[in-house]
Amino acid sequence: MNSETLSSQRIKSWASEIGFQDCGIARARVLTEAEEEFRHSIENAYHADMHYLERNIDNRFNPESLLPDCKSVIVLTYNYLTDSDPKSDKYLTARYTWIQDYHILVKNLLEQLAEKIINIYPSIRYRSTVDSSAISEKRWAMEAGVGRMGKNGLIHNKNGSFFVIGILLVDRFCDIYDDSSLKSDCGSCDLCVRNCPVNALETPYQVDARRCVSYHNTEDKFPNYSELSLNKYLFGCDICQEVCPHNKKKNANPLNISKKSLFLPLENKDLETLTEADFKHYFSDTSILRRKYARFRSLIEAKRQQEHLCRMEPQEIIQYAAKVLSEEAEAVSKLTGYLDDNFVKAVQEIVRCKGRVIVTGIGKSAIIGQKIVGTFNSTGTPAVFMHAADAVHGDLGIIQKDDVVVCLSKSGNTPEIALLIPFLKANGNYLIAIVGTMDSLLAKEAHCALNCTVSREASPNNLAPTSSAMAQLAIGDALASTLIKMRGFTTEDFAKVHPGGILGRRTRLKVKDLYGLNEIPSVSVDASMQETILEISGKCLGVTAVVNQDGLVGAITDGDLRRAIQKHADVMSLKAQDIMTRNPKTIHENTLAVDALEMMKHHHITNIFVVDDNGTYKGVIHIHDIIKEGIF
Repeated sequence: MNSETLSSQRIKSWASEIGFQDCGIARARVLTEAEEEFRHSIENAYHADMHYLERNIDNRFNPESLLPDCKSVIVLTYNYLTDSDPKSDKYLTARYTWIQDYHILVKNLLEQLAEKIINIYPSIRYRSTVDSSAISEKRWAMEAGVGRMGKNGLIHNKNGSFFVIGILLVDRFCDIYDDSSLKSDCGSCDLCVRNCPVNALETPYQVDARRCVSYHNTEDKFPNYSELSLNKYLFGCDICQEVCPHNKKKNANPLNISKKSLFLPLENKDLETLTEADFKHYFSDTSILRRKYARFRSLIEAKRQQEHLCRMEPQEIIQYAAKVLSEEAEAVSKLTGYLDDNFVKAVQEIVRCKGRVIVTGIGKSAIIGQKIVGTFNSTGTPAVFMHAADAVHGDLGIIQKDDVVVCLSKSGNTPEIALLIPFLKANGNYLIAIVGTMDSLLAKEAHCALNCTVSREASPNNLAPTSSAMAQLAIGDALASTLIKMRGFTTEDFAKVHPGGILGRRTRLKVKDLYGLNEIPSVSVDASMQETILEISGKCLGVTAVVNQDGLVGAITDGDLRRAIQKHADVMSLKAQDIMTRNPKTIHENTLAVDALEMMKHHHITNIFVVDDNGTYKGVIHIHDIIKEGIF
């Protein structure tokens, strides 16, 4: 083989001239670490029914499986943002469909680049691929330094993520290879995760195709059209990319008219009336054509039907919402009939537990489980949440022999739960199931199963976990509340684990914590009116104590001053003792602030004087001091 090395600079220059957005070059090797991550994804069935991904996994990360003696991997990115948008605002498609089918477009550009390389290096062997061969384009893009992996599973670089990837394998070394050290800079940003309408990004950096809208409206062989009609996308989905901060500055590619899709000028009514011949004409140059006319027509009709159903009058909306609440309430009320010895055993076992309560589940059950853990911890039952999917991939170390495990599942037959049960048995843990199917694997294998069966979900089409989730939540609350009763868990105990909450402050904050924040107004019994007025005004509390050698003997408020002015013509000749209120209300410094508030409310006063064990005057608290602490 010719050992002449390729010029990286020359290749990148040609790539730019041809129209590629970016070009990176990596030394060919087996991406072992990427292969391990991919196998993990396959094991978790994140690939849904795309079973072709299960084949030849080792070849996918070894470029020599496509080009023997491959030495370099040239990764090209093509920006598919156009300078024009579709006219239809009802039937949306992913942005990559707005240009000529990228499999064809980018493949042609790769061949142009290969031709330029061959002109200089005639004996070179190469292979080009665009999303069509068993090779991981995204991982090679990372390896070649043209991007990084974001939480939505897409490539992100300085230009955002609206681009497709092409790869050129060559059997020559290059003089310079690009840095592959770029890591995700998503940080704490989770906009893509939170905005995904189907929670397909529940595990960041991993797209779960089983939920993904884009998978179901493009790859799924047996799509649920009714469910897809609830989403605004007809083909693909860009929601996670649209909200990504990396895409705020969108740089449109000024494509010539031959590369823009023919369907862009079509309006809503045009798409609704397309014949099969029209479909083949307008979508002939796009990736959508591969999905066939029947699929396109079915989804259009499903969306039109859904739109018709969604035309509800205000009163209909209220009525439907009331129906949902009634159905959920009915589902919860039926749980009382399911309570039996299993519930008693569950409570007793948790009370006897020498370890912690480990709560686990997957999907929506996992979310409910996290809430139950929060309730347990705040009411005296130490608990930890462990996601069932993470459990079978390393987090089982959380579970100790003395722990009780509470497992939530509607079906009771999920693969993650099935893998977890043998470990719990071998480890000797007591297993409590909160399950919606009593003949399931989980219900049969658990030491006690709490029945959460619901006849149907309250959501349209009986799809989204609503009644079932509410039933699980209610059983969790019933467990926690019963445990509170059995443990004798008091308000004071609750406050100890809620020091930052209102209840914590109500049971912890004392008068002595507040009066030190104010100045201490005080005048003698012989003080003049001028001294008294200055003291009340200067200390900004609207009151002053009157003291003598025996301590606190009276109080003067700004109200007392106004009344004295109305009653006495020569008020300035009076002394403090002449207008003071004798035996003012006092409170001990160790009294709770909440009790001080009640005392002030009862006596219709806004200030109260603080004293210690010896009755010594210590200061004043104002009602606003307590209210500012959130205690009212």
